[in-house]
Amino acid sequence: MAAVVLLGVLGPVVLHAPDGSPVRLGSARQARLLAALALHVRAPVGCDLLAELVWGEQQPADPDAALHTYVGRLRRVLPPGLRIRTGTRAYLLDADPGAIDAQEFTAVLQRGPTDLESLEAALGWWRGRPYADLEHPAVETEVARLAGLRADAAERHVTALLAAARPADAVAAAEALVGADPLRESATALLMRALLAAGRPSDAARAFAALRTALADELGLDPGPEVVRLHDQVLRGVAPRRPALPLSSFVGRDDDLDRVTTMLAERRVVTLCGPGGVGKSRLARHAAAAVADRYPDGVVAVGLGDVGPSRVAPAVAAALRLAEVGAASLTERIVEVLAVRRHLLLLDDCDHVAEPVAVLVEALAGGAPGVDVLVTAREPLRADGEQVLPVAPLPDGPAAALLADRIRAADPASSPTPGQAQLLAEVCRRLDGLPLALELAAVRVPGLGLTGLLTALEEPLDVLSGGRRTAARRHRSLREVVEWSYGLLGEEHRELFVRLGVFAGAVEPAAVTAVCGSAAGLPDLVDRSLVVRRDGDPVTYGMLDTLRAFCRARLRTHPAAGDLRARHAAWAAALGAEVAEASGRPDQAAAVRRFDAHLADLRHAHAWLCRCGPPEQLLQLGLVFADLGYLRARADLVRMADEALVAAGCAPDAEPGAPVGDVHPLAPLLLGATVAAAWQRGDLDGGERRGWRALAVAEAIGEPLAGRAALEGLANVAMFRGDLDRARELCEQAAAASAAAHDRGLELVAAIDLTIIAAYAGDDAAAARAERLAAALADELGSPVARAWAAYAAGERRAESGDRAAVPHLERAVALAEEVDAAFLAGIARHTLLTTAARTDPGPAAVERFGPLLDTWHGLGAWTQLWIAVRALMEALSRDGRHRDAARLLGALRTSRRASQAYGADSDRIDRVVDAARRALGAELDDLLAEGAALGDSGALALARRLAHR
Repeated sequence: MAAVVLLGVLGPVVLHAPDGSPVRLGSARQARLLAALALHVRAPVGCDLLAELVWGEQQPADPDAALHTYVGRLRRVLPPGLRIRTGTRAYLLDADPGAIDAQEFTAVLQRGPTDLESLEAALGWWRGRPYADLEHPAVETEVARLAGLRADAAERHVTALLAAARPADAVAAAEALVGADPLRESATALLMRALLAAGRPSDAARAFAALRTALADELGLDPGPEVVRLHDQVLRGVAPRRPALPLSSFVGRDDDLDRVTTMLAERRVVTLCGPGGVGKSRLARHAAAAVADRYPDGVVAVGLGDVGPSRVAPAVAAALRLAEVGAASLTERIVEVLAVRRHLLLLDDCDHVAEPVAVLVEALAGGAPGVDVLVTAREPLRADGEQVLPVAPLPDGPAAALLADRIRAADPASSPTPGQAQLLAEVCRRLDGLPLALELAAVRVPGLGLTGLLTALEEPLDVLSGGRRTAARRHRSLREVVEWSYGLLGEEHRELFVRLGVFAGAVEPAAVTAVCGSAAGLPDLVDRSLVVRRDGDPVTYGMLDTLRAFCRARLRTHPAAGDLRARHAAWAAALGAEVAEASGRPDQAAAVRRFDAHLADLRHAHAWLCRCGPPEQLLQLGLVFADLGYLRARADLVRMADEALVAAGCAPDAEPGAPVGDVHPLAPLLLGATVAAAWQRGDLDGGERRGWRALAVAEAIGEPLAGRAALEGLANVAMFRGDLDRARELCEQAAAASAAAHDRGLELVAAIDLTIIAAYAGDDAAAARAERLAAALADELGSPVARAWAAYAAGERRAESGDRAAVPHLERAVALAEEVDAAFLAGIARHTLLTTAARTDPGPAAVERFGPLLDTWHGLGAWTQLWIAVRALMEALSRDGRHRDAARLLGALRTSRRASQAYGADSDRIDRVVDAARRALGAELDDLLAEGAALGDSGALALARRLAHR
């Protein structure tokens, strides 16, 4: 490639000298002549064509002589690397490789997929329409070719941005592509992929809808198979996940990154080992992003820093959105689900939980062959098959670059000058190149300067000045840094700093005031590198894990420790109550984001309340865990609701007639709220037992309205057992009790249930009345979940009657549910979208739609919905003439304890499947039914997945 492009024709003609300076052409005709020669570079161009290209219809009296004159003038200004040769009534432009932008642009793109830097450089050459100086039919073919190459390059650029884990930039680039050519399907496909990677599935669905409308309106065509498949992914919510990358610079780890990515291609289990603060987590996340495309099911990152040994498996299950099902251990459940997937599982910060992580990793290595594991820890797991990769502190050069970058981030005015290179190197030497120590030092530079920092580091960091040390010694030296920083504080700041250790994560100043007594010292602690200010809405304050551990060690003997934990629990309970109240407000999404942001603190508070009470705060938190646990199909949240019930003296698995002790009035309400999670995982018997126990407890303590959630849950159990009359009766009781208790949220849920029950029973008039009530209540509440439930009910009612108007209602339900990550609610709406599409568009493609749907419900442990999906798959198989396959699934369905009873139109559909199979198979049907009955739930699922993934 030439050092600089000399001749630019990707736009108006421009000419440059070898040093990049512009070269002025004498006239527009000279520019046209040069463009005409470049159009046919290295090939002779006859004088007749050249004259036509340069002068058009206004030819000179002697075109050959005029061309001779203009060529002579051009030769005098052409830089080395460009030469005009004379032939017989023809001229030829000879050019060095890379001298003409159009030629180099073509060469770069013809080499195939290229790196991001090369693509951006090539696209940077494009300044407008190629050969803009020439207007002639002979030019248009080349212009069209180059325009096509540019479109291809722009698409490759989007792909490269996605590979570089820059989804926001990819979205912007793809939006420009679609804006330039709304009918280009490949551009829309890229935009949809970028939006999925950016976590914007609703916008991806809208991009598909815009393409579908444009193609239909302008060409009378439907979208092609690629974008249709992507749209199916959007509906199923199955976009592979990628780990989020830190925004700050990643310095000095290129070789380590290459080693990790290479090792992951060769080994199943890779552990990054090194001292605390060495950058293992950052390296692991960048490595995971670099190899994410190897894993069709995505990368799942699980931070275990705040997790105790008994919580490792629940934390992994929560990240995978798995529900605990049956009597098997949660580790076995994780292996069972991952056995059919291709994931990279990143287990981060495993120092204190090495043993349970090793057990889980060995189980995955043996039972989930498609899953690779990347671990970060301060010591090896010592697990079978583990490959350890030591992560060392940064070498001198990268360490100095990191320190300089972090100083600039702290205060651009304090940026190191070239003359301070030796000071930077000395700081890095004293801190042994440890990234965390460098970052702690950098934020002190604006106040102390580099010289002052070196002076301040003299005493507390003497231990670091002697060279390499073991990980344990470097760990102690980091504590010396914290001890020194702590020693510089005044008494008030010391007290606030230690009290902040009661929090598990970053919190708002109001939370600090409520728990610690005052937040006035936070800015000073930020200045002293002991607290990190995180911009956002709202601004939050947190601290590094090493610092938090330092504070917690002192809290163990602090005289106010008990009071601090009680105030922390009260704050957490109030936050839970705020989230619960927001379920009836339009700002619910913001409240749920706060719940997610503070989940570590809510867990800590929950654990303390289980030991120390008071019961009211514990049960308030439990209600939030139960509600979001059901909406998100999160086993970890549901489990905490059960733990709250046990601690409050209301065991969730007690028989309905068991004696009732002295329990809080919220206990039966919470117990009733857990019925939904039981039937969700296919445990109808357990859900029914919980429901009747909740009603018995509510009656015993004289609080009958506290049984309203139980009534609603029991109505669902009755519906799934096919008793629609009993379901309607219980649901009406739940609606009345909820209205009497002024519980608009549960009253809405009851109205939703009544809509669906009536629709399934074929009573569309009653379903319409209930739908109108649900819509009114949803409007009154205004929250995303309320509006999503109402939209789902409207869509489900219409889908049940075969009305295609169901689709926009269901799509709206999905979009609204995703605002608060209500995975289960979004899932049932997608479920109806896909089953409806399968019924209206039968054939092999309809069968294939069910594979990801089955995986979704299996992953969530939602066996009730899973068997409903299997019933719909049986219909699709029957319509496709695959009666033997349908018969085997039917046999399994009939014997499963987890499968709900078919009711309403579903029952009629199953009857049609049986009739069609009997006609096609005759006596063989009974043998196939028996074969299916012997499969069991897991065998039936495996069969269903094979059938749907053919």
